[in-house]
Amino acid sequence: MTTAHQPSAQPPSDPVRRLEWVVAQLRLHCPWTQRLSHGSLVEYLVEEAYETVEEIEAGGVDESLRQELGDLLFQIVLHAQLAAERSSFDLDGVAEAITAKLVRRSPHVFTSDGQLDVDPQASLDQIERAWTRIKAEEKAEEKAVEEVTAGQNGADGDAELAAVVGSLPAHLPALARAAKLIDRLDRTVSADPEAGDDVGAGPASSAQDPLAAADEDALGELLFSVVERARSRGQDPERALRRHLSTLAQGRVGPGLSR
Repeated sequence: MTTAHQPSAQPPSDPVRRLEWVVAQLRLHCPWTQRLSHGSLVEYLVEEAYETVEEIEAGGVDESLRQELGDLLFQIVLHAQLAAERSSFDLDGVAEAITAKLVRRSPHVFTSDGQLDVDPQASLDQIERAWTRIKAEEKAEEKAVEEVTAGQNGADGDAELAAVVGSLPAHLPALARAAKLIDRLDRTVSADPEAGDDVGAGPASSAQDPLAAADEDALGELLFSVVERARSRGQDPERALRRHLSTLAQGRVGPGLSR
């Protein structure tokens, strides 16, 4: 494969390889692209991701989505090119990493060495439980040395909560981060064979829960009213939720989280 520093003078015919070649040429010959770094690209990565989300939510799932996914792919190839230039990893390495992860976390489709071995009896619940369990095992392995050094107790509930919060992308908006936290906690509990029979019970009805919303339109109205009231008091709702998540990340269970 051509190195990042000495790309071929002729563009490859394969579409993905051609994109790699174009990005490599830009890094060599475009002064603006030469100034880019992983850090300076963050804002563009976030922007392109949100534009892709907006296109999907607007119902644009054909040509317009193709264009947005291309913009997002450009960001990934750029990051891989920067890494290749310092002899760290390249786009193939990125693909290998996600392929290995998908194979490892999908035992209902693949064997451990990546051969196709489909379990037609696997249910959605079993698939989600296996994915959550395998992911937790991976995280535990990654943090084993750190936990031993710090003398952490992995069985402690607060430590487990802190680990889940810590696994979430720090750059996510606080509301999206909180939603992912709750989803992951729900999956963790449902995957626990020692969990009680009430696990997986639906949310309280609106009669029991004054914060319940009938649908997402009503939820949007409810959330807007919360933000509106917070601003009228000079409060920053995004910062407030970030602080609460930070509290949870430190292993301190705050009010309102009954887990």
